[in-house]
Amino acid sequence: MTRTSTAMRLSAALAAAACTGAALAGCSFSIGGGKPVVAKSDLQKDISERLEKAGEKPQSVTCKDDLSGEVGKTTRCEVVLSDTNSFEPIVTVTKVEGKTVSYEMTPAVSKEQLEKSVSNLVANASGEKVESVVCESGLEGKKGAEVHCDVTAGGVTLKRTVDVTKVDGLLMNFTLIPVLMKDQVQESLLDEISTQLGQRPDSAECSNDLEGKPGNTIECNVVAGSEAQDFVLTVTSVDGDKINYRYDPKR
Repeated sequence: MTRTSTAMRLSAALAAAACTGAALAGCSFSIGGGKPVVAKSDLQKDISERLEKAGEKPQSVTCKDDLSGEVGKTTRCEVVLSDTNSFEPIVTVTKVEGKTVSYEMTPAVSKEQLEKSVSNLVANASGEKVESVVCESGLEGKKGAEVHCDVTAGGVTLKRTVDVTKVDGLLMNFTLIPVLMKDQVQESLLDEISTQLGQRPDSAECSNDLEGKPGNTIECNVVAGSEAQDFVLTVTSVDGDKINYRYDPKR
């Protein structure tokens, strides 16, 4: 059993980010004659007023569509609080009584908003210029929700996992988790075994990337000549941008 530490490029721990808003659950809106529909202009005004009362005056609120007065129907609204802080809550109809439409909002960020936020986090933490950030999707405000992003900074592309740690109304906190990519894990393991045994094995093939969450595991097959051994790698701790892991022969 050997413990090793593999450093990622960023030298500083990435702090939690917050896409902030105020709790906007249980809102209602009364409509005049005809089929119940909350016009997007009314929805924008309602969101702006509620945010302002909560001390978060937005620069702008833009809803994509009117909200149809039917339980389960949704629309999205882009809320810009500052040049570096915007989010896209999902508005969902919860109840319709006559001409009164009740709805709730849940936090979310679009793919573009998430990429911008991750770029700012990495740049602030590392002091390096971030050339690009590509996330696989946007992020819903559910604790434990995850999205993977490829971050290119200083000419090097690294993978990060965006993990939602807390949701309170429209307040969504998330952290960036370092990820050691599969080829990096394989090279690290070969280096460690070489140091321990005095001879470098021929190859290593791991099952996946190693995400920097304590307790996470992957399996790796190491080949040396005619012999092969399976190992289980387990993350023991994460120190800023370093993933510490142990490897043990698979039983």
